[in-house]
Amino acid sequence: MSHFYFVLFLKSAGFSAAADATRVSVVIGLFKLVMTSVAVLKVDDLGRRPLLIGGVSGIVLSLLLLSAYYKFLGGFPLVAVAALLLYVGCYQISFGPISWLMVSEIFPLRTRGKGISLAVLTNFGSNAIVTFAFSPLKELLGGANLFLLFGAIALVSLLFVVLVVPETKGLSLEDIETKILK
Repeated sequence: MSHFYFVLFLKSAGFSAAADATRVSVVIGLFKLVMTSVAVLKVDDLGRRPLLIGGVSGIVLSLLLLSAYYKFLGGFPLVAVAALLLYVGCYQISFGPISWLMVSEIFPLRTRGKGISLAVLTNFGSNAIVTFAFSPLKELLGGANLFLLFGAIALVSLLFVVLVVPETKGLSLEDIETKILK
């Protein structure tokens, strides 16, 4: 879910005043900073794949919790806030920083510039699609089904990480290229 929708989401989760939603949004921003710092400090110790697998697993869980919130738990806005914090924290220790690190590692030198450019274009394009489609999709599908759809997409992402993404911890760029070309 796009950062642009945090305040609107929090209002729909029962935070009536814009000031309450804005305060929670500030807390989420600080939380993002802390969790990104954790990823940066631990990525070389734990490896890329464990952070990705753990983080994306948490993303799947958080999206299923958000779906359940809209379907069954509407009277408990703290469930929505907890699920949102889980999503943000898990994203910030996985896809947030690790994807950019791995993009810089996996492309061979001769194609690295084009590969990174394509990754940036894909990232910004995907963000734009989610940002513009979120409200109409929520209106069309309802919150429960929309977050269930996002959870299914996250589950496919998790399977991709488990089955395809190589571990690059401790490898030189040359070793990574050799490993990927095998």
